[in-house]
Amino acid sequence: MADWDTELSAFLQPFLDKLGHKKRRQMCPLYVSGLIGPGDRKSIEPMAERFAPGQYGAPWAFLH
Repeated sequence: MADWDTELSAFLQPFLDKLGHKKRRQMCPLYVSGLIGPGDRKSIEPMAERFAPGQYGAPWAFLH
């Protein structure tokens, strides 16, 4: 695990504790990583493909 990933996890923990749904707690860090990480396109499909290949769909529905 990269250092920034560890720091991000620690930063997000208080927010994740407030998310009631298990899938939201799982997917939120991936979404935030996609927003602040590398890559030109910040829409959900390209981010999902970079950070969770083959898992786009229902798990990413927590954003809606």
